[in-house]
Order: sequence, then structure tokens, then C-alpha cells
Amino acid sequence: MEEGMHLQETKGLEETVKSLKEVSEKHEKTMEEFLSSQNKSLEDFISTKIEESIQRNNPSRYCTTGLPTTEFPKFSGDGFDEWVYKCNKFFDLYKTSDDVKVKLASIHMDGKALRWHKKMEQSPVTTWENYTHKMELKFGHKIHGSGMEKKPRETDTIDTKRPRRRICKLEENNGEEISKLNERFGPIYCNDESSNLRFRDAAWQHLLKNSPDRAAVTTEIYMSAMRKIEEEARATYDDGVVDHLSGPEFRWMMIKDGCFFLQLVLYVLGGAQQLGYPPDHSIFCQKTNYKDIEEWIEAMFFVGNQIPFAVLKELMKQSYFKNVIEKGKWEQPSDLGRTALYELLLLPAQEVPDSRKVFASRVNWLQQQQASDLLHGLQLLILGPKYEGEAEEEEEEKDLEAQHDIDNKISWSATELRKVGIHFRRLNRANGSRGIIFTNSMWRCKAYPILYLPHFLVGDDTELMFQNLRRYEISQKLDQSKQEVSTYLLFMSELIRTPGDAKLIRSRGIIQGTFKHNLELPRILRRLDLDGSYNKNLRRVKLQINDYSPPLWTKYWQIVSFVFILTILQTVYSILQFYRG
Repeated sequence: MEEGMHLQETKGLEETVKSLKEVSEKHEKTMEEFLSSQNKSLEDFISTKIEESIQRNNPSRYCTTGLPTTEFPKFSGDGFDEWVYKCNKFFDLYKTSDDVKVKLASIHMDGKALRWHKKMEQSPVTTWENYTHKMELKFGHKIHGSGMEKKPRETDTIDTKRPRRRICKLEENNGEEISKLNERFGPIYCNDESSNLRFRDAAWQHLLKNSPDRAAVTTEIYMSAMRKIEEEARATYDDGVVDHLSGPEFRWMMIKDGCFFLQLVLYVLGGAQQLGYPPDHSIFCQKTNYKDIEEWIEAMFFVGNQIPFAVLKELMKQSYFKNVIEKGKWEQPSDLGRTALYELLLLPAQEVPDSRKVFASRVNWLQQQQASDLLHGLQLLILGPKYEGEAEEEEEEKDLEAQHDIDNKISWSATELRKVGIHFRRLNRANGSRGIIFTNSMWRCKAYPILYLPHFLVGDDTELMFQNLRRYEISQKLDQSKQEVSTYLLFMSELIRTPGDAKLIRSRGIIQGTFKHNLELPRILRRLDLDGSYNKNLRRVKLQINDYSPPLWTKYWQIVSFVFILTILQTVYSILQFYRG
């Protein structure tokens, strides 16, 4: 009897399990139908949104009904750059509204991309640009120390040539100078201060709003431009400086820092109105604040606080900056800092070349030199091309004592040289300090020796520019004879010792600046604390000047002239007496 009851209980349990199983299967089927209907509803919603977007943005004459059906690209985690490019093309083709883009993309994800999206849903992203930016940090191509380097194939050709000049910080820069920097550009002195990041983000958003393309397309254009020169830009920095930055991180830093940098450049050159900011903007206001401009120029030319020149040139090619340049009427600045910005960045970006042949040839030469950064470009601007016929300088240091003796003992001021009959002339605009020469040829009768000197711009930023150039040459670890700007300034400091020397050279059109700045020039050169060795060219010029001696007849020229004048007067007096008699 007990056995029968046990069988009945077992049978009852089996029926219960069976019924529960049926209920469970029924619930699963119901859930699948529910999820299917939800997905269909979501797809219908997105399709409706797309149709509404098309109807809103496309007039009947531009209707996309004639376009072939295009399948939205799928993404599983590989080929991120290509996928984003296709998505942006799809959105642009069908005029997709911003509130649908992320949802539409998520439906076509699977694998690790879909898992990443589910995590992102916990902190929803409002715009497609921010969404792809965060996505790139996860799936973008990482290089140079990011832990996910792309290994080149054996057949790939790798250019291991490094730039001659590198962006690096100067070891003697103290923390106080760095802390005073109004703006910091690039990875060397960067920090996470909210003000710095806020200004860059605001400048980037302003650029997106004022570009002719949609924000997603503009972003992809800038990212593509940075990918082209990324290897060159990374190689411009000193070893190890950017190794901690992944590919996307480095590219975004170059884009945002570079765009903000160039907007400041155009503002400093007088393009406040063309940039398109409100008149009362906190930075780019139309009422010029000269103190702020001085601080920005100081930051732009600070050693190590640099953006690779390749990045700046590539950004200047983009539509926003081209439009700003086309709308402006730009004038040649008179001070050294603005002149460098004008000739290195603005003029090459103008589609209409400068009509002045000499000036245009100098700009073309500067572009051919492929400067590493702005300070390198400023150095080239001051040095100019090598004098014709001068071979590459490879001076052998055979007799160092004799060379130092020349450097230290042979020196004259401009006034002293003028007293012995040496004249001063200005080189043309295409030449710099490398073109300094001393002529005393026979066809000038050896009575008219000339020392040719380049333009010397003097202004409010003169001392700052020269101090930064000296630090730049030290940071590049050049030999003293190779520190050509320092050598040139040492040569000029010997010529210009007093305001009278400055006045004499200014009268020949060599020094350009106000009378006040000319009076300050001797003190500025002394404060630079110049010390070093001359290069081959300037040492040769000093020897030529030292060997010069006026012809013997010039020593008695005044006496001969006086006697000749007396003779003429006597003759005239005799003739007058004759006619009176």
C-alpha cells in the first residue's frame, strides 16, 4: 500500500514538472515574440525618423527616392576607421538626424562592439561625435607604446630618418617660468587644468559650427589629415615624449591644440572679426587686449611648448582656416614675433602669392627648409640662406686658441668703423645673418669699403624672441659655433654698444623700429648675456675688417681737398680783380 502511494506521488510530481515545463516554454515563446515585436517597433521608429529627416531636409527636387538602397555598415570591433567613414557617408547621404545616429549604429553592432555599447548605455552619450570619439579610444588603431602596436610587414619600407631638430624642453627652464605660461600646447607641458581644456574644446566646437560640412564629416576630415602626418609629427618630438599617447589620443591633442593655436595666431595678426566669435568673447574679443597678446606670443615661442610645423600646415589647409584667411586684409607686421607668424604660417596658406619677388622668394625658401616647429622657423627666418658659393660649413677646429683670440680681441663699434671709412649697407629682404659680407674691391677704389648687414627688427618683443632663440639653440645641444643666432647677436652687440651706434646703423635702414626701441637696443643686447664662439663666416668678416687699412692718399685727402679749394678761390679772386681793373 505504501508502495502504491509512493508511485502516485511520483506520478503527481512528474505531471507537475511537465506542466511547469510547458508553462516555461510558453513564457519563453511569449518573451521571444515580445522582444521580436520590440525590435520591429524600434526599427519602425528609426525608419520613421529617417523618413521624417529626409522629408524635412530634402525638398522635392532633391528627393532621395531615386537613390539605390544602401545597407548600413556593420561593426564587430575591427576596422573602426573604415566603419566610421562609411557611417558618416550614410548619414550624409540620407540626411540622418542627430538623435537617431547612435541608435541606428547600435542595431548593426555585434560581438565586442555590442558588449562595449551596452556598457556605454549606462552613461548615455548625447552626440555622434562624442560617441565615436570614445569608441575610437577603445577600437581605434593604437601605435607607439600604446600596447597594441601594428607590427609592420617585412616588405614594408620604414623611414627611420629623424628630423634634424626636435621639440624638447630646456633643462635650465625653472618651474616658475613654466607656471607663468598663459597657454600650454602639446604634450611636454600639458596639464589637466579645466580652463586649458575648456578653451580648446570651445575653439573646436566653434570651428565645427563654422565649417561648411556637417560636424561628423568635418571631424573625419581633420582626423584623416592627422593620420597622414602622424608619424612625422610624432618623430618631431624628443624620444619618449609621446610614447604614452595612443594614436587617437595623439591625433585629438594635435587637432584641438593645433586649431586653438592657429586661431590665436590669426587673432594676433588682426583677424578677430574674421574668426567669427562674438564681439565680447572672453578671448577672441574685437577689442584688442595687448597684455593678453604679449602673453600668447610668449607662450607660442616658448621652448618645448610647440606644435609640430607639419601639423600646423596641414590644419591651415582646411576649409575653416582658408575662409578666415580669404576674408581678411592682412598687413605686414613690424615686430619680430608677428613677422614670424605672418611669413611662416599665413603667407604660405594664401592662395594669392605675394607680388614682391624678393619677399616671395624668401617665403618659398622658408617652406623648402621644412621647419620642425615655430622656433626652428624663426631661427631660419633670421639666418636666411647661405651666401652664394659658400659650401656647407665643416670647420676644422685646429687652432682653438687662435680662433678664440680672434673672437675676443678683434671687435669694433659701428662708430669706430665709420671713423676709419667703413660704410654700412642693408642686404635685401631675402638674406639673413648668413649673408653678412665685407667688400673692398678695386672697382670701389679701396676707398669705399662696405659692411652689408641684414634687417634687424626691434620692437616690444625683441628681447623675448632673442632669449627664446638662444634657449632653443641650447636645447638642441648644438656646438657654440653652430649656435648661429647667438653668434649673430654677439656680432651685433659688438657693433651696437651705445645709442649713437644704433642711430648710425638705423640711418642706413638696417635697424627698423621706433626711436624709443633704438635707444633700448644696446641694453637689450647686453642683457642677453651673450658669450660664445663665432662661426666661420662671421670670423672671416672680422678678419677682413681687421686687415682693412685706408689707402695712404685718403689720410691726406682732407689736406689736399682744402688746398684745392683754396686754389680755386684764389683763381676766382684773381679773375674778378682782373675784370675790375
